[in-house]
Amino acid sequence: MKTTNIKPSITGITSRKGLSALALIIGAASLLPATGASAHGYVSSPKSRVIMCKENGIENPSHPACIAAKAAGNQGLYTPQEVAVGGVRDNHEDYIPDGRLCSANRANLYGMDLARTDWPATQVSSGFLDFVWTNTAAHKTTYFRYYITKEGYDHSQPLRWSDLVQIHESGPADQEWVSTHTVWMPPRTGKHIVYSIWQRDWVRDAAEGFYQCIDVDYGNGGGTPSSSSSSAPSSVSSSSSSIPSNDTCATLPAWNSSAVYNNGNQVKHNGNRYQAQWWTQSQDPAYNSGPAGSGFVWLDLGACTGSPVSSSSVSSSSSSSPATSSSSSSVSTGNCTSPAYVDGSSYSTGAKVVNGGSEYECTVGGWCTVGGPYAPGAGWAWTNAWSFVRSCN
Repeated sequence: MKTTNIKPSITGITSRKGLSALALIIGAASLLPATGASAHGYVSSPKSRVIMCKENGIENPSHPACIAAKAAGNQGLYTPQEVAVGGVRDNHEDYIPDGRLCSANRANLYGMDLARTDWPATQVSSGFLDFVWTNTAAHKTTYFRYYITKEGYDHSQPLRWSDLVQIHESGPADQEWVSTHTVWMPPRTGKHIVYSIWQRDWVRDAAEGFYQCIDVDYGNGGGTPSSSSSSAPSSVSSSSSSIPSNDTCATLPAWNSSAVYNNGNQVKHNGNRYQAQWWTQSQDPAYNSGPAGSGFVWLDLGACTGSPVSSSSVSSSSSSSPATSSSSSSVSTGNCTSPAYVDGSSYSTGAKVVNGGSEYECTVGGWCTVGGPYAPGAGWAWTNAWSFVRSCN
């Protein structure tokens, strides 16, 4: 509104009551954010870089990295929920150049892009980890994506798109005030950056994208899953069935190069069973797989053939990730009272079972539920999922 349009209304107010009313109107207007309704969301756990430095003090930070960021420009920390770009419509690399990923190319946040090794970081290890977006405005969502820097990433260089590998993608979601995603963190050592993108649904909502850099520190030994990791996000239930042939992968979908797989999804391919550890597409399991902790996107769970056995058919809560496994169980004997282990059944961290005459305790629920190579005392990778308690004899 032009000044000439508001002068008559101001000069026409002569009473004290009129002036008070005008003051109230001006005061209320000053409380509105400069960007109107453009308040959206940020990663609150593990804390993103913008939140770390905001909490360290925007005007008088004490952390060296945040002090340097202030000198380079960090006024955007007043609104960390607005690290956003309008109209991206899934074309993130076209709108955000290399070296400006953490600021989303916003000049008032260029300090977030500084190439440093001392950004405040959250201690993590390989395994499942919950990431939480706290949303100050709820929007319809196409996806949340998560990337992590490659092993050997050079922190002295600005972050580039080519430094990242995608590890997770959520499905579409309706309006949420809090969005939580259980993401598989691949094996790494030292400090790394997790990059998260929240893409609004441009068909039902708007084409805006939001961006967050999260600094994490694996230390020197973050290469294998640990018991501190949360269990797999899929809930499983078992029902007894009989496998008429010796193909233990009979109910698994065949790997499809055009399909998208997230952590926990299992497929059969070239006579083997494989399980995705994080987001993947077009990566052939035969050439991109290995045992737990090997750093490959696919876990090799072994051949599909075996002796015909009574089976516990495991189905995932996600329609895209049916997980089935052959069943073998032991009979509780001796002085152990824990139930017999059933391959492929759902086990949470802390559960105790008896298998092969010994008692075991689950240390990583996500792996215990997989069974097969993680069967306690029997599978080649069982020590990644279970700990030995005692002999039952």
